[in-house]
Amino acid sequence: MATPKLRFKEFEGDWSTNKIEEISIVTSGGTPSRNVSDYWNGDIPWVTTSLVDFNVINEAEEFITQVGLDNSSAKLFHKDTILMAMYGQGITRGKVAILGIDATTNQACAAIKLKNGFETKFIFQNLMNRYEEIRDLSNEGGQKNLSAGIIKEILISFPEKEEQTKIASFLSAVEEKISQLTQKHELLSQYKQGMMQKLFSQQLRFKADDGSEFGEWEEKKLGEVGENIIGLTYSPTDVTNDGTGILVLRSSNIKEGRLDKSDKVRVNKKIQDKIIVQPNDILICTRNGSQRLIGKSVIINDDEVMTFGAFMSVYRSKYNRFIAYLMQTPWFFEQVQMNLGARINQITTGTLNEFTFDFPCLEEQTKIANFLSAIDQKIEVVAQQIEQAKQWKKGLLQQMFV
Repeated sequence: MATPKLRFKEFEGDWSTNKIEEISIVTSGGTPSRNVSDYWNGDIPWVTTSLVDFNVINEAEEFITQVGLDNSSAKLFHKDTILMAMYGQGITRGKVAILGIDATTNQACAAIKLKNGFETKFIFQNLMNRYEEIRDLSNEGGQKNLSAGIIKEILISFPEKEEQTKIASFLSAVEEKISQLTQKHELLSQYKQGMMQKLFSQQLRFKADDGSEFGEWEEKKLGEVGENIIGLTYSPTDVTNDGTGILVLRSSNIKEGRLDKSDKVRVNKKIQDKIIVQPNDILICTRNGSQRLIGKSVIINDDEVMTFGAFMSVYRSKYNRFIAYLMQTPWFFEQVQMNLGARINQITTGTLNEFTFDFPCLEEQTKIANFLSAIDQKIEVVAQQIEQAKQWKKGLLQQMFV
């Protein structure tokens, strides 16, 4: 018997604890034979673990027929059933979702149908908060999986239904706030992409401070207006594990167009001045096992002394505030795709130097960069608000549940 650290004042008394199998019916779905066309493309939603992502599932990507349902181990689960991914790609295992529709599922989804007296969203939030703990319950084997048997044994602490409902409603309001901020972030990002399309296609032009028109844009190669620099080659013996040494930037340090230093590799090695990162350098992923990462970039505005790895390059130019946005456009990535190595996912510095774009005069470049930078600042503020709201919610979950 226990009580949470944070509780609504009108409630008191200890919470009860039971196994999931004592408060619900746990089962799983199935997959009709793909070899029988009559089983597929019907009107019954069929959900896989790819859709289970701490969310409410309101639509499916595939559908089966009544004949497919009747002739397979698939089962129809009703709205408000909780789904848990028992296995799947990468971080899928242990994720939960709520069915917002009646649907069938594949065998990788466990379906948890709660008995009377239990609030679906309360149990959902409880399980979502325990994602890492539940992943660790997986059976040992070649592939770590959950099973219906393991899920049935999970212990759940809970209060009376009225308190469950109040907690769930409060946390749903927090989720709605996060959802609104996320939507705002998406809309700002879409607006930025739309404006970049208009600006770099010259559909939209700025005017000079005196109201006069700027001149025609001139076609130039990146090698004409700046320099591409190859990164540092180092060996495992150069890497330090005590926090000393210089930070080496790699592809994992570029996330959604931002510099992310959470993944740190430091080396104790003499570094040439030329490959010390300078303010306004553009860091570019030029070689990677994953083709989709080639060409992703970020402009560096950071005070720490850093270098960059051999699978990266730095582009250095006095026009970098403008070029950093140019490297986010489809025109840049089209040239990346056209120039990828035949056998290795890479673009060489020589190839990068040959990339060709239209450039306005420096004054118009500055106006474009300032305009897009102002949008970026708004996007960053919203991104920080989302992260703060998520951390606040995480703290609430830790204190409002037992």
